[in-house]
Amino acid sequence: MTSTPRNRQLNIIDGALLSAKIVKDASEAAPVLGPFKATAGLVITILETIRDVKTNKKDWITLGEHLSIQIKDIHDDLSRCSTPHSTELLLVVNTYEQKLEDVLAKIRLTRGRGRFERYLNSRTDKEEIATLRRDVDTCWKDFMRKITLQVLEAAHRIEERVKSVGEDMTNVGKDLKSVGKDVKNVEKGVQKVETSVDAIGDTSYFTKLVPLPSATGADHNTCLAGTRTGVLDYIRQWADQHNTAQVCWLTDVAGAGKSTIAKQLSGEWKIEGRLGGCFFFNKNRPDTTNKQAFCDTIAAQLANNQPQLLPSIIDGIKAIGPILSVCPFEEKLQKLVIQPLQDTALILVIDALDECDERDRNIILRNLLRSLTQATRLKLLITSRPERDITELLDSYRSPTDSLHDVGLKSNQHDIGIFVKDEMKHLVRTGKLTAEEVTQLANRVNCLFILASTACKVIQKSLRPRSRLHDLMDSKRNTLGDINKLYLAILTKACQADQNGQSTDSKAPKEVIEVLQAILAAATPLSISTIDLLLGSESTERVVEFLSSVLNVRHDGTVVILHPTFREFLEDGKEAGTFHIDIGDAHGLMAKGCLATMKQELRFNICRLESSFFRNRDVPDFNERVSKYIPEQLQYGCTHWLDHVTKSGRKFCEDSGTAALEFVEAGSPLYWMEVLSALGKIPKILRDLQEVGNWYSEKKLKDKFKDIKRFLVAFSTPVSESIPHIYISTIPFAARKSYIGQEARGLFPKTISVMTGYPENWPEPPQQWQGHTSNVYSVAFSPDGCYIVSSSFDETIRLWDAETGQQLGEPLRGHTDIVWSVSFSPDGRRIVSGSLDKTIRLWDTETGQQLGEPLRGHTDSIYSVSLSPDGRRIVSGSLDKTIRLWDAETGQPSGEPFRGHTDSVHSVSFSPDGRRIVSGSLDKTIRLWDAETGQPLGEPLRGHTDSIYSISFSPDGRRIVSGSDDKTIRLWDAETGQQLGEPLRGHTESVLSVSFSPDGRRIVSGSLDKTIRLWDAETGQPLGEPLRGHTRDVCSVLFSPDGRYIVSGSDDKTIRLWDTETGQPLGEPLRGHTESVHSVSFSPDGRRIVSGSFDETIRLWDAETGQPLGEPLQGHTEYIHSVSFSPDGRRTVSGSLDKTIRLWDAETGQQLGEPLRGHTDSVLSVSFSPDGRRIVSGSDDKTIRLWDAETGQPLGEPLRGHTRSVYSVIFSSDGRRIVSGSDDKTIRLWDADTGQPLGEPLRGHTETVCSISFSPNGRYIVSSSFDKTIRLWDAETGQPSGEPLRGHTSYVYSVSFSPDGRRIVSGSVDNTIQVWDAETGQPLGEPLRGHTGSVYSVSFSPDGRYIVSSSFDKTIRLWDAETVQPFGEPLRGHAGYVASVSFSPDSRRVVSGSNDNTFQLWSAVVCHTLEEQSHPNTHMVSTTTLNNAPDKVPLPQSNEPHNSIHFLHFVGLVY
Repeated sequence: MTSTPRNRQLNIIDGALLSAKIVKDASEAAPVLGPFKATAGLVITILETIRDVKTNKKDWITLGEHLSIQIKDIHDDLSRCSTPHSTELLLVVNTYEQKLEDVLAKIRLTRGRGRFERYLNSRTDKEEIATLRRDVDTCWKDFMRKITLQVLEAAHRIEERVKSVGEDMTNVGKDLKSVGKDVKNVEKGVQKVETSVDAIGDTSYFTKLVPLPSATGADHNTCLAGTRTGVLDYIRQWADQHNTAQVCWLTDVAGAGKSTIAKQLSGEWKIEGRLGGCFFFNKNRPDTTNKQAFCDTIAAQLANNQPQLLPSIIDGIKAIGPILSVCPFEEKLQKLVIQPLQDTALILVIDALDECDERDRNIILRNLLRSLTQATRLKLLITSRPERDITELLDSYRSPTDSLHDVGLKSNQHDIGIFVKDEMKHLVRTGKLTAEEVTQLANRVNCLFILASTACKVIQKSLRPRSRLHDLMDSKRNTLGDINKLYLAILTKACQADQNGQSTDSKAPKEVIEVLQAILAAATPLSISTIDLLLGSESTERVVEFLSSVLNVRHDGTVVILHPTFREFLEDGKEAGTFHIDIGDAHGLMAKGCLATMKQELRFNICRLESSFFRNRDVPDFNERVSKYIPEQLQYGCTHWLDHVTKSGRKFCEDSGTAALEFVEAGSPLYWMEVLSALGKIPKILRDLQEVGNWYSEKKLKDKFKDIKRFLVAFSTPVSESIPHIYISTIPFAARKSYIGQEARGLFPKTISVMTGYPENWPEPPQQWQGHTSNVYSVAFSPDGCYIVSSSFDETIRLWDAETGQQLGEPLRGHTDIVWSVSFSPDGRRIVSGSLDKTIRLWDTETGQQLGEPLRGHTDSIYSVSLSPDGRRIVSGSLDKTIRLWDAETGQPSGEPFRGHTDSVHSVSFSPDGRRIVSGSLDKTIRLWDAETGQPLGEPLRGHTDSIYSISFSPDGRRIVSGSDDKTIRLWDAETGQQLGEPLRGHTESVLSVSFSPDGRRIVSGSLDKTIRLWDAETGQPLGEPLRGHTRDVCSVLFSPDGRYIVSGSDDKTIRLWDTETGQPLGEPLRGHTESVHSVSFSPDGRRIVSGSFDETIRLWDAETGQPLGEPLQGHTEYIHSVSFSPDGRRTVSGSLDKTIRLWDAETGQQLGEPLRGHTDSVLSVSFSPDGRRIVSGSDDKTIRLWDAETGQPLGEPLRGHTRSVYSVIFSSDGRRIVSGSDDKTIRLWDADTGQPLGEPLRGHTETVCSISFSPNGRYIVSSSFDKTIRLWDAETGQPSGEPLRGHTSYVYSVSFSPDGRRIVSGSVDNTIQVWDAETGQPLGEPLRGHTGSVYSVSFSPDGRYIVSSSFDKTIRLWDAETVQPFGEPLRGHAGYVASVSFSPDSRRVVSGSNDNTFQLWSAVVCHTLEEQSHPNTHMVSTTTLNNAPDKVPLPQSNEPHNSIHFLHFVGLVY
């Protein structure tokens, strides 16, 4: 990339940011730096804000760089101090922070609203920056003096202490020698007690762990006395000796008794105090078959078994912080297990590792083995079957003990004999079997414990034990020679079938197989009764009884497979024969049962709730109601129906489509949502709905699933939190064409009805997807098009729903620097990322967890990563000029690096067949490589005249497209390396990203010029106009898998979605201005909106549709600061930086007459008089002017008196007076007829006056200021009315009276809003908190019931003016700070203007209706109470008082 001045500036600020982040991270890690953490955070915020300043940027960047150097110096000196810090030092830190806050506020003003434009363009701008620097430097120097003094004082104290200790040591030296050993022992004991006592106060952190009790081996038995003595003695000896290997791997076939040995030894070691912890994997317990709970479970046991380790574990939990639940496995293992164990001799037991998911067990095993070099006294006992991947890692640790199932070993025969005799002793004692018969049985079971155990259970459960024994020992059948033959015999007996599995009763095998299908496919273990109800059967209990030798009824009544070998037998078609179970068919059976259960049992108001005034969690007996009214089978069906559908296979979906369609068309989805709300399963179902739509081919059904999802996304808050509000707060506001909305309004015709502003369709996904806190460098679609992944300068990776734009889960954290590149695996299950931290990382798409260790090998930043088409290899390109191949499963490098490029490799990609790799470099060349050998294929492709940033193969692998710093795109023949045609020209800056469409017919490109372009891949011609919308460099562009959309990521921190056919962004309202919108206003009738922008235009808009009315109003030659309608709505007035005021016809958009000239500097504020005959204006030239609104002529001389800029002017309600607020810290009253000042200036504020307003009756004026206060004034006398209103801790930007004049609302840079009593000046309640940035604008609604606020945090918030509580979630959508916000005259809508170049309309009614129903009869809704109800809907009896509004009244169901 060429080094433009802009790039150099950004590099400086990015370098300063990186330095400040390092200082902040160090402050969080070291207690001595604690007081400095907030300081570093402030500097980071300042630097990030400076990035977006548009003018005088060089001066601001110089100041930012200076601050970064200062905090580095402070950090270095503070690190040398000891705690506690002196009070003087802490005060200086506080003063320094206050000065930094002033800097931040000034910067925000610089890029802020128009009326503060002096900070952008005034001649004193450089002086302001210089003054800020001098102030900060003064505090910094004071800090350095104080810290130097503290260091010197500390050194002096140490010197004195050393002298004193030296004298004491001389006197008592001999005594210490004699008792030294005892002292050391006592000290150790005291330290142990002290650390344990200290840890008690932090035990709340310990509760953040989520261990699995089911993973501690409670289901397993210990060894019988006298059995397994050889292997037990060997492992005990291994554990006792210090010079043995740190790992012992006990491996054998399934059912050999490995888990019993692990259980025996872990119990012994726990009694001896040598057990750290144990983890028993078990396929019957799905939560134990992955790595998710491994670290938490082991850490919890460590703390319980070894209390002295508790402080270290808590330190680990603190270090991980709030991301504990999503922390990468590697980091969690290190901080919670390995680091606490580093100096401790303990043993960890890991049993049945083969029953863990293969990918997860590799991660666990590799991390544990790697950690042994740190925890050198740790030992691991691991048991598993000899699976290939486990053997590769553990073969050198294999236990040398004899096979546990070798028939030829006397020890095994002996152990099996003891076991069988113990199991059969009751039958021998009662005479049902003889001792000789038992011995014969022991000799026939081939020394396999699972075979012996299962055979014993079969005999014990039989009504005729001896007969059953002889059947099993029949030599012709050889049933006891193979566990699979035993399983077949058990099933045959249960079905009364012949030995070959051919049934003599056609019904019996079907019943047995269906029960087994349900048990195998169940997402969670189910009870006998639940299985019966889901299957519509009555045979489950009988089947379970017949199969009690292979099935286990647990203590909670649920049924599970007794041993994994039985599951494997059933799924093996060759071994099981007629009893083979296809797992897809099993899921289909369960899906069918779930659907039938829901259709039969779902109904309206299932939990019998009487009131809509409580959230689910606030209903006193809510949990009891759920248990009572939602039975287990319905809970299971509602939760797991879609799981089973997606696992059943496409054939089932085709066959069951009609049943599914009937369910979604019958109003059942709303009743289904009731259960999901009660169980807290809405988030899970949203994920399931995303996937299930891909399995059904019928368009109507796919559309309905999509509509249900859009409904749940739109109303997730009310649906999740309150069952009644599924009806009250969703049906009225569902899109008119939504199928679920139409069905619901048909079922519940008497719900509240929306009269205006009714949406036809669900909103499109937002054009801007916000979440990253810095530049977005890479974006990619998942193969199915359902998800988008993005990476950023903020060191995170984020996953998004491609349909709704919602962020999915928490950011993926792990990289320690900028993440340059991200990509999905071909199956969509993994994400690969490359970073400036020189590592590549793999992530699980579902869980967001990091998979294994980072891939290390590159010696510099990694710019590009990509997975091969088969998902088995990763290719990466780096600043170190090399390309590397990696094994995606093991994370190991494949061969040597590919060398050839002479500069950074910025882009790499596999060919569609995976046989070739293409790379693009800053050396201006493209190279093709053999993916197997790593050898270059032919000569480099030359043609570009500057760095190559992006390359990509066409879908057929025959062409390559490249984008370069030379501003061109080039096409190449992938076979010959020849350039195809002329370069594609059009971009005016570097081309950062290029990609083919899925059909290979189009190319998309993103550029430093902030645009996206589409090109015809055959002709090279541009398709349509550039796609504009991003406000900074477009770093990444990509087509969706279906080619309908383009996703783009930009330096402006946003992700955008575009329609490839129209080139239009999806879902952005009210767009037209090309620069910041800093003034918006409703017409008096509320039907139109006027907006003024930095793009020098004014626009009129239809307030109902959001469509622009006519062309932009053009005439001003500079920024427009202020716009307003005349009282009759026929004219608009505007004031501009071009020093003029202009009048416009609000109907035609034509300018009325000549510009009103007279001001000699920017016009900052304009307003009509109440009768519309005059206009008042305030200016940077320090004057106020009155104008005739008809003729445009000035009325009299300018009103002079202010000594600095006039920011705000307004008429009194009777039009007789004008009030003005100025940067000279005063407020002035003027006679509107004569222009004469009324009395002396209103003095009291000590800083700039930001905002002024008359009370509704005209008797008072309220003002706010940079001095952090609000003041009330008597409008007649000009005297202050009482003391200043204090409470805000920073600048107060906005202030306003309520319509009745009894209250005042204020908004401040301290991020809060405060409501005040206008009579007493006292605050009403606590400050309104919620905004995370400065509050720029606050206002009461015309009816006085609500307050609206806008903020630097890019949100708008609504508040209840009576209760002073927030209304629901913030209104999000703007990509920049929200400078201005206002209610429509009827209080029904809110309009907001932002520096993202847009303004937006919001429905004030929907915002509160979705969250609060205490005022149902609002302006936009009407309610009717009738006594009709759908048929067959049982209604609960109400004891609610008559004056409350029952939610059933809202849906037309009363009783």
